[in-house]
Parts: sequence; C-alpha cells; structure tokens
Amino acid sequence: MAFILHPTYAEQQHDIESILSKLSIETINQVLKPLALRCLKFERLETSGCVNFLYNLQSQPILQSNSTSDKELILKISNPHRYWRYYRTQNEVYTMQYLYEQTTIPLPKILAYSCDFHTSILECEFILMEKIQGNTLEHVIDQMSDDSLMKTATEMVNYVKQLREINLPQMNQIGSFCNKMLHLSGYVLDGPTLGPFHTPKEFIIAHLKWSIQSIEIDSQLLEIAKHLLSPLQEIIKRLENGAYLSNIKYSFHMTHTDLNTSNIIVDQITGKILAIIDWESCAMTFEESDMKFYEHWLDNDERKEKLKSLLPLNWLNESSNDISYIKPYLDVMYSAMWATFYSSTWFQSEQQVLKHMKHFVQETEKAIAELNKVSS
Repeated sequence: MAFILHPTYAEQQHDIESILSKLSIETINQVLKPLALRCLKFERLETSGCVNFLYNLQSQPILQSNSTSDKELILKISNPHRYWRYYRTQNEVYTMQYLYEQTTIPLPKILAYSCDFHTSILECEFILMEKIQGNTLEHVIDQMSDDSLMKTATEMVNYVKQLREINLPQMNQIGSFCNKMLHLSGYVLDGPTLGPFHTPKEFIIAHLKWSIQSIEIDSQLLEIAKHLLSPLQEIIKRLENGAYLSNIKYSFHMTHTDLNTSNIIVDQITGKILAIIDWESCAMTFEESDMKFYEHWLDNDERKEKLKSLLPLNWLNESSNDISYIKPYLDVMYSAMWATFYSSTWFQSEQQVLKHMKHFVQETEKAIAELNKVSS
C-alpha cells in the first residue's frame, strides 16, 4: 500500500455525512429488488461500536402485503476512512462466506454487499445481512447465570478451535483476506492496511515506518511527536540488525481478533451463541487474542477468574506462540500507530482528536522506555 495522507477530522466527517444523507427507502429498495423485497422503514441502531453504521430494515416481499411476512434485516454501512476503503468490507464478506460453508460457527447470512463505493447503489460500501434475533452478550452478561455464561464460553472455545484448525493457502504469512479462496493481502488494523508479512519482524517494522512518515508530514502531529522520530528510527535499526527476532518461529492461525461482548449474539437464558459478528478485522496472525476471549468479557475480576477456572486446562495452555520477547516491540508499534491514526467516529470534536494524539504520544514514550529497559 503506497503511503496515503491521513484524512482530517473535517474530511472524514464530510464523507460520512455525504453517505448517510443519501440513504433513503428509494435507494435501499434498489438493493432489495433482486431479493424480491421492499423496504417499509429503516432506523439507525445505537450500538457501542464506533466504526461503522448499522441500520435495522423492516422489509416484506414485493408481491405480498401481509404483515406476517415482514422480515427484519441489518444494513451495515462501512466507514469510508480512506485507509479502509475496499479492504475491510472485502475481508469481512469473504471471511463470512467461507466460514458459513466450512464451519459450524453461527453467522448471519449475507444477502447483498458492495466493496466499491464508485459502483455501489448506495454510493458507499455496505453489507446487507439477515437479522439474528437475540441480544449481544454485552447487554445481558450481567444478568446471565454462571451456568448460562459457561455454556457461552464452552461454545466459544469450540468456535475458536475451528478457526485455528483451518488450513489455507499462504498460512505462513500475516494478513487479511482478499478473495473467496482466502488468499492473503494487507492486514486490516486500526491504521494503514499493510502487508502481507512473512514474519512479525516485518510486520512491526512496516508499521513503525508508516508512523514515522505520518509524524513527519503532519504539522500538528510533528509539533507534539517530533521527539519520537529518533527513538523509533533506532528501534527499527535494532530490529533490522537483530538476528534473534528473525530466528523465532511462530505459527499463524485464522483469528477473529475482536471477540468482545458486543460482537457475540446470545440467548440470555440458555447461553447459546446465536451469531458471531464483525469479521472485518479477521486475519491470519501470530497473535493469540481469540484464545483469551474471556479477558474482554467481564469487569468483575472475581467472576472473570471463576469463568477462567471453569475452562479446560488444556485450552488455557494451548497457546502455541510465546510473544513475550516481541511484546515490548508490539507495545511501541501499537501506541505509535494510534498516535498517528484515528477515525472521526471515535470522537465528537477535533479537540478530542488532539487529546487522543497526545495520550498515545505519551503511551509511545512509556513503551519505548520499557523496551529500552528490558533490552539493556
């Protein structure tokens, strides 16, 4: 991916407002027509997600007007951030279609989509899906019994295992998916879509170089982060010259990467997982976040430890990659990336963007100091 100048807050807001202002029953009906459906009404859903835009559609067959045949659908409008165009929607669609056919992981069925805003009926990237009846785990986890939550966790263990057992072309690389055969392309992160990469070393160096270039060409960022340039360049040199990191062998697995409670739809009473959603960041990677899904589910430490204690011991010990050596480098990389990247949907004003940048500049400083400490 050639270097792309990061869009300003105002530019991002303009793109979003332009897209959402064109959404209407008439344009939605053009999407629904090949499905022999028509839209009766649509409404924006309020969710904890802060990237994309979700709408609930009430539809019915064109040739029927009986309310009993009404059907609810979900329309996901993709964030138009120029770093994400095409890649995120493409990755999500191809991943879900593959998993729908090859695994028992519960997923909403995709009915229509567009990865290209130039040719899209809605003039934006979108995915139209069936609506899964149920609640997000986020909304009901505090009311669920321990038995029900254990059922959810047990099912999640099974689904993560299925992901990790998938064999794909280019399994020895890090990246997201670019076609129906799930060949690898750039890794979709909160940042530029770079890659694919053969090693974590390549992965870290590429993102550090992007962060340096972002600081150098952004006058506002340069003012508050100029002092990071030399330390980041030194870390890149250390990585490029370090033989040890090149020799570490990692296994790569298909990974959802974001199994938080807002992306899991459950039956509150039984604990059954009805759907796992938001696959746009799915990737082949060395990181093990899916294995530790339970860490993101509960704020109550006591209940979190209880849930962890009920998981199979072999599951807790199954992680195949020891990333302790490269974790300090990853901490620097991620904090530097977030200092130089944002989506306007994360914030309500430009002042909050500046606060975000300053916070992650400080986090980068801390991560660099910690890396230097463990490396000395």
